[in-house]
Amino acid sequence: MDLKEALKFLVGLKENKTYKIGDATFSDNQLVQVMEKKYYPEPVQVGSLDALVKLIRAELDDYTAGVRTCGLPLFVHVVSPTQVKVFSRLDERSARDWLYKAVASDVNFESGWRDQQAAIIEVRSRFLPTEDSEYLLGLISSINQDEGVKSTDNGVSQTVVVKTGVSLQDTATVKPRLELQPFRTFLEVEQPVSEFILRLNERGQIGLFEADGGIWKLEAKANIQGWLSSALLEEINGGLISIMV
Repeated sequence: MDLKEALKFLVGLKENKTYKIGDATFSDNQLVQVMEKKYYPEPVQVGSLDALVKLIRAELDDYTAGVRTCGLPLFVHVVSPTQVKVFSRLDERSARDWLYKAVASDVNFESGWRDQQAAIIEVRSRFLPTEDSEYLLGLISSINQDEGVKSTDNGVSQTVVVKTGVSLQDTATVKPRLELQPFRTFLEVEQPVSEFILRLNERGQIGLFEADGGIWKLEAKANIQGWLSSALLEEINGGLISIMV
C-alpha cells in the first residue's frame, strides 16, 4: 500500500460514536472482536474400557496442573452399551475438550433370521453358555434342511444324510422364548441376560428377536458405569472425574 492509498484508508476511518436512545445504546460503527485461535483436540478412539481408563489417568495431570484451562471434573458419559465419551467442562469461550471415545466395535449381534450354519457358529462364538443356549444349539442341530439334505451339526462333528422336506427330529415342541446372553457390550463387564423370541421358518432358518423392550441396554449401561466407578474410584473421590449415564 503506497502513501496515497494509506491516506485514503485513514480518511475512511472515523471515530466510533454511540447514541443513547431510551435504555438502549447504539453504535454507528460495527465492531468485530478478534479472537485468538485456540486448538481443541480431536477425541482419541479406543476399543475397550481398560484403554479408556489408562488414557484418562495418563493425561489427567494436564488438567490438575492447569495446562488445560477447561477445569475439572472431567465428565465420563456412558452413551450406550457400546460407546463411552469423555469431555471437559466449558472453558472461557463456552467450548469443551472432547478427549476420548471408547467404542465396542467387535460387538455385532443383530436380531433377525440366519441359516443353520450361521446360527450354529453364532451360538458358539457370540453367546455365553447358558441352559437355553445349549437347548438352542441342540434344536438347530436337529433341523432337516430343504432340498432333501438333513444336516446334524453340534459344532464338533457333523453328519449329512439325504431326506426330503423340512422338519425337526427328537423335538416335540419348540420353546417360543429363550433367555440368552449374547455379547452386546464391552467385554470387561457382565453381559446382560434377556429374553428372545425363537422362530423357525419353512426354509429351515432360525429367527432370534429381542423381546425385553430394550431393558438390557439400561442394564448394560449400569454395568459399564459400575465398572468405571470401581476403576476410577480414587479420581471420583478426589473430585477429578464425574461418571454419568
